[in-house]
Amino acid sequence: METFYIVGMIIAGLFFGWTIGSHYTGAVMGTAYGAKIFDIRTATLIMAVCALLGATLQSHEVIKTVGAGIIPIEYLTPFRAMIMMLNAALVTAVNTWLKLPISTAQLACFSIVGVGLAIDAPVAWEKTMLPLAITWVGTPLVGCLLGFIFTKTVGAVKKAEKIKRAVLILACCYASFTLGANNSGLAVSVLYGSGTVKSLLLAGFIGGVVVAIGALTWGRPLLEKVGLHIVQLEINSAIGAQFGQATTAYIAALLGYPTSMNQAIVGAIGGAGLARGVKYIQLKVVKEIVINWFVSLIVSGFTAYFLYKIFSWLLGAK
Repeated sequence: METFYIVGMIIAGLFFGWTIGSHYTGAVMGTAYGAKIFDIRTATLIMAVCALLGATLQSHEVIKTVGAGIIPIEYLTPFRAMIMMLNAALVTAVNTWLKLPISTAQLACFSIVGVGLAIDAPVAWEKTMLPLAITWVGTPLVGCLLGFIFTKTVGAVKKAEKIKRAVLILACCYASFTLGANNSGLAVSVLYGSGTVKSLLLAGFIGGVVVAIGALTWGRPLLEKVGLHIVQLEINSAIGAQFGQATTAYIAALLGYPTSMNQAIVGAIGGAGLARGVKYIQLKVVKEIVINWFVSLIVSGFTAYFLYKIFSWLLGAK
């Protein structure tokens, strides 16, 4: 049965990575798609390549934090890891289907916490979860500040529209690279923490591949939602918002604290709007997103807890 659970853990982790790729397409390519610079096929292809590079090269700190920093690795059996990743993947997939942007970082971490509580494992509340919570609260605030600064900077430079469109493409590539660095490691963190994959470079590459596949196969729903219904930006604000988002999440990734690309882009768009004196965000939609962030976080912890209890009872597994 141990081999069965190892296979199940790997499949669940890859499934989660696929849902991450599909879920964040709008967050990193929505501005360029909304500005009609890219069609859907081009946007998802560019995102896939850049996310793969980011995951392979710079997701290592996130992998270590999530895979070994929330509960001790001796508690991370293949069966438990399978439940954690399956739970995070299912919650993410449901929200993608409903076209509701969420934080996969919060889902992954609270899936681990939920199972940790179910098995009475010590949770690193102060060492890991507190810094993560501070990161999550600070993400939209820092994104807002950087979105404001970048938008002001871009607006002060008098350049041709064609050049600014190229800069926006660069910003979206940067955001996609950051997605790989910041979020792809969530999907393979337990594979590393459990010792199934021992190389951080290989773990990052595997995470990047499945994130890329997710973007290519199911990235359209949230790309359209963000690009056409949440974000309505002129070129300067689009550049400022995308650079603000990417820089916020990239710094978090370097520190080893995964955060939400969705929360970063919402904050950065707000900052871009303040810089231009225009309200770009549809507040009704944002309110819906914010409520869903908190609901999905709580749901993720509870469902992970009960999924573990149910399946451990049915299968007699620990």
